[in-house]
Amino acid sequence: MQNLLRNNKSKEMIGMLIAVILVAIGIIIVAVTTNNFGDAIEREQDSQLDNVITGCDVSISDSIDRFDDQMERYTGSDRFKDGVAGLENEAEGALHLKQLMQNSFVSNQKAFEAMFLVNRGEIVASTIDGKSYSLGDKLKDNIYSCTDASNNGFLAFKYDVNKRVSCYGIMNVESIYYSAAQQVGAPSDSIMLLENKTGAFVGQNNGVVITSNDSEEINGREGQNLNTAQDESARTAFSYEKEVGKEKRTTRVVAVPSGSTENGIFAISAAADYDVVEALGRSTATKLVLGFALVLIGLVIALVVFMRSRREMIEADMELEDLKEKNRQMEELNRKTQELAHHQRLETIGTLTSSIAHEFNNLLTPIMGYSLMTLEKLPQDEGGVYDDVLEIYNASMKAKDIISRLSELSRKNTEMKFTTINPDDLVNKVLHVTSPALPKNVDIFRNLHCSKKYIEGNETQISQLILNLIINAFQALGEEGGEVTVTTERVGTDIMFEVADNGPGIPDDIKEKIFDPFFTTKESGAGTGLGLAIALQAAEDHKGRMEVESEVGKGTSFKVFIPELEMKPEGDRWSYEE
Repeated sequence: MQNLLRNNKSKEMIGMLIAVILVAIGIIIVAVTTNNFGDAIEREQDSQLDNVITGCDVSISDSIDRFDDQMERYTGSDRFKDGVAGLENEAEGALHLKQLMQNSFVSNQKAFEAMFLVNRGEIVASTIDGKSYSLGDKLKDNIYSCTDASNNGFLAFKYDVNKRVSCYGIMNVESIYYSAAQQVGAPSDSIMLLENKTGAFVGQNNGVVITSNDSEEINGREGQNLNTAQDESARTAFSYEKEVGKEKRTTRVVAVPSGSTENGIFAISAAADYDVVEALGRSTATKLVLGFALVLIGLVIALVVFMRSRREMIEADMELEDLKEKNRQMEELNRKTQELAHHQRLETIGTLTSSIAHEFNNLLTPIMGYSLMTLEKLPQDEGGVYDDVLEIYNASMKAKDIISRLSELSRKNTEMKFTTINPDDLVNKVLHVTSPALPKNVDIFRNLHCSKKYIEGNETQISQLILNLIINAFQALGEEGGEVTVTTERVGTDIMFEVADNGPGIPDDIKEKIFDPFFTTKESGAGTGLGLAIALQAAEDHKGRMEVESEVGKGTSFKVFIPELEMKPEGDRWSYEE
């Protein structure tokens, strides 16, 4: 006990040392985390801005591709080509073509601005009258920059119908911008676009989308950064102080050149209020540090309390273990006492059985002798008298074997005689013997499949085994009656004898005890509890085994497995028929 307490004290000291080390490590981690927190917030903010730019880029690219695809399908349609061919009748043809273009599915696009047809440099049909557009540089593929008289920015998609006629679809850049900003859920003034050829900026100022070659009209600092990214063909990021009302706020800006975007036309920049993010991050970090410190303090206190209470618990556990050990010893002593009493009862019964067997043998000897002498004196054609005397002789022989079998329950040095047995014939004989004891409300069925199979064993012992199982089934059915099925079947290398009933079944708590000698559920004096014990011993004496399957309310099945005789028996074998 003293050694154990000393060990506990050592463990307490080790625990306190570990707690101090953990606190020191926690302080170091907090200091390092605080120093690197600004950089971490900046990297996280840049990552979020990159995601916003990627979302805008995907939205812009999808809008352009969808508009281009619909224009290409429309200008390639037979209906459109037929309308172009009708331009020979200039007035009617142009009017018809205008109506076709106005009613086309392309005009339903949100970013759709106009569509017009050019024949040898002259506009011959347009969806918008009185409005002119100026084509600029080619941006990529069939897409050109375009402005109207108010210098608003557009994209013009060119499609050659034939050598003379071309169709142009005009796409509103401000609508493209607005759709992209809405899709990523960015603030109204946080996104800016720069067209790669014309240098036109697209952004928002006070909630209004503006297209201008002067970034100052939108946001000068962010426009300069976007121009730098486009000129250097590299991603840029910087922070600056932005006046918001009467205060200055730190704004973080990330810009990506058009060459790094999927749309390939617009460079994109995104901005966010860095102070808000930093303040939120630092507030969260402060709370985390405070929570971490409180957890550490709580752990240290809990560790100290645990170490002190652990010593008391160990002492109590040791006392409890001593009591448990004493209790186990008493239970073991009680169990051995019961086993000794059980063995003494078996020994007493064995002695009594041996004495009774000797007395019964003395009584059976004259019965067997006189019946045998009577058989020798009677002619075999005497009829009923000869058969009756023969039945007396056979019954006395069987009684002698049964008495010998009872002796074997407690004494295993009796020699048994093994013969070749047909399973089906043996079952038929047993059923014939049990027929007088068959209750009126019980039906018995035979399911025999081993008429050409054989086993080697003691006929009387196996007969007694099957007889015990059948009698048990009769008794289980009781006054309510039921069905008993006796089955023989080859299972693997064994012959299976099965006795099944549809009676009340055996509860699980009793099933494990049914093979114990003297265990019985019958009323006092109604049974000895030896039937199943003798049956199990008989199966084991024949190198076999017994299995029981039972379900309460559905019935019970006892299966006996005895090895099949490997060699076919020689000569004629007996058989039995009713």
